Amino acid sequence: MPMPLTTNASSLHAGLIDTAAGSLVRDAEQLWPTLSRLEGTYPGFTSWYWNKVVSGLSRGTRHLFWEGSLDAPSAVAILKREGGESKICTAWVAESERGRSLGRRLLEESIEWLGEARPLFTVPAERYAEFEPLTRRLGFVETTRIDSLYRPGVVEHVFNGSLTPSLNT
Repeated sequence: MPMPLTTNASSLHAGLIDTAAGSLVRDAEQLWPTLSRLEGTYPGFTSWYWNKVVSGLSRGTRHLFWEGSLDAPSAVAILKREGGESKICTAWVAESERGRSLGRRLLEESIEWLGEARPLFTVPAERYAEFEPLTRRLGFVETTRIDSLYRPGVVEHVFNGSLTPSLNT
């Protein structure tokens, strides 16, 4: 059973519905030093984060969940609910924290916020074995595989829908 969202440091955190958009943007700024490492895995991540995610937080079409402190999170999820699309854009758990059910909790809270039992979700080939038990447990269905979606020569497994190849998602 997922823990409820609270301000307790051992629980997932999120910008609540009634929280000012500016607060979420400040949260995104504080999370950035940790998330910036994803640029190595996803070229264009920096531009996407600042141009799509942060602006979406201001409009209410993007959302963040995290575990731990903003300056040293153990886990982070970035969500998108826009134009009829519900997507878990990023699900990241610190290597030292893996195996503690943080990923499951992140995805369960993400599903709740998105209001979609099976939101769009992608997993790169090299992480597929790690995510497979979790996606199966959540009832996610692999619908397609796309070669070179985010990185040349790397297959991205797409769950619960279709995705147009673009870094602008």
